[in-house]
Amino acid sequence: MLKHQIGGSIVTTQDELGARLKTLGIRLTPQRLAIAEVVVNSGDHPSAKQIFGRVKEFFPYVTLATVYSTLAVLERAGIVRELPFQKQSRYDANLSPHANLVCVGCGSVHDATVGQEMVSDLRQQLENSSDFRFTGQRVDFYGWCPNCAHRRDRRADFLN
Repeated sequence: MLKHQIGGSIVTTQDELGARLKTLGIRLTPQRLAIAEVVVNSGDHPSAKQIFGRVKEFFPYVTLATVYSTLAVLERAGIVRELPFQKQSRYDANLSPHANLVCVGCGSVHDATVGQEMVSDLRQQLENSSDFRFTGQRVDFYGWCPNCAHRRDRRADFLN
């Protein structure tokens, strides 16, 4: 299991995640815990439909409406953040300042492994130099993931 900070606590196990959700006043059901676990343990910023597909493997009777309502509860509790994109929203449990790498080919979204300090410093500088009240930030870089770049290069070689 990945380690994520949720409401100031590092969560590493399903039991710790369940305990943390309870302390935040979130009513726990097996489905809610599974939905939260999928988001917290996903490095790919899944969409609601992807979360639904992953949870449905273990809970065949879960509905897409349950996934959406649970995501809304988790977002209000500050556990996940919705990342609206043109085609569909994705969900991120990494609430610390960071950059996202977004593939223009397949639409995958992953956290950058470098630059967190720069994003945090930029936000701090902006906060200190303006009277703007920040509610969040989002930094996205768009390009081609390795799989799509490789397919694109192969296609270009084929056409030449």
